[in-house]
Amino acid sequence: MHVKDIMTTSVIHVTTETPVSQVADLLFDKNLTGMPVVDENKHVVGMITEYDLLSRQEHIHIPSYMKLLSQFKVAGDKRAVKNEIDKILTLKASDIMTRPVVTISPETEVSEAARIFSDDRINPLPIVDSNGQLAGIVSRADIVKLFKTIHI
Repeated sequence: MHVKDIMTTSVIHVTTETPVSQVADLLFDKNLTGMPVVDENKHVVGMITEYDLLSRQEHIHIPSYMKLLSQFKVAGDKRAVKNEIDKILTLKASDIMTRPVVTISPETEVSEAARIFSDDRINPLPIVDSNGQLAGIVSRADIVKLFKTIHI
């Protein structure tokens, strides 16, 4: 079986210029673990996952944001707080996305996608067509769903 048989073709994605706050909203509102970042030609140039939002040490991340919000209750240098908020609000997808991106083709075997999920700890996997454009996405959950359909 190929991933084209189980992939999602209507892929929620963002561009390199999408604000990180919008990325976080999409991940939360759509219950996603990650999404592709594409350029103007729909070529996948990066991936953003929940992990990227939570753990990028070189960027402002959610734990820092939460700490910042807690400072509103304490009197202090309001300019410093405003500067931190301004930094967060100006972050774009390109600032935190993971690259290079591991992609697969629609003809990739499901077993190979499962191996990548397991060995490389990547989830989800963007699927690109022969022109390198985003064609779909597959996640661990898509493979797990296969078990529901197998009756021995």
